[in-house]
Amino acid sequence: MKLELYPNVHLVEKVRGCNCYLVARPELSVIDTGISGQAKVILNYISTLGLDPLDLRRIFLTHHDIDHIGSAAELQKLTGAEVCMHPADADCVVGKAKRRPFWKNWLSSLATALKKLQTPEINCLVHDGETIGAIQVIHTPGHSAGSISLQYGSVLFVGDLVRGGSSLREAFFLADEDRTQVQASIRRICELDIEVICPGHGRVVFNASGKLRELVACWA
Repeated sequence: MKLELYPNVHLVEKVRGCNCYLVARPELSVIDTGISGQAKVILNYISTLGLDPLDLRRIFLTHHDIDHIGSAAELQKLTGAEVCMHPADADCVVGKAKRRPFWKNWLSSLATALKKLQTPEINCLVHDGETIGAIQVIHTPGHSAGSISLQYGSVLFVGDLVRGGSSLREAFFLADEDRTQVQASIRRICELDIEVICPGHGRVVFNASGKLRELVACWA
């Protein structure tokens, strides 16, 4: 089933771990990949659009959590796509920096998952303000030091900055590195002219600018 949220923007259904999105044009790109084992689901969805999966140009990773990067290595191996990530989180993926701790009862399962994780080659380091293809990079730290949001037209992919649903809310404040930074990042995207927010978890949010303002107003 095709699920087009906005012209050229798709939610890839049945990807486990997190919401996975596809930007079809002008350059075929995937945003976040779910846990390991999801590459074929993503490539099959690309085929349903009448596109060649081997034309996948880029895999954008919004942050280093394993439920977002788990299938990046396999996708890269199958397609040759470059993997794009902010340097601060890229260092966590390749072992140059420590990942932040999660809740204590997640630590053992997290450690096991990390041992099994295939590491992609992160061959496209992205920075705040860069435009890659038609996608603009916005550094939105807080959940992690290298968390990014990605703007495509009036659509914003936000990773774990906010969680979707009938309203917007902070996504995982117990697992955030710095909640003050999270709120500063949310205030920053509140200034953008955005119609649709595509979160890493929860439902896609329309009338996004208004709902962002409602969220920020709750902190007053």
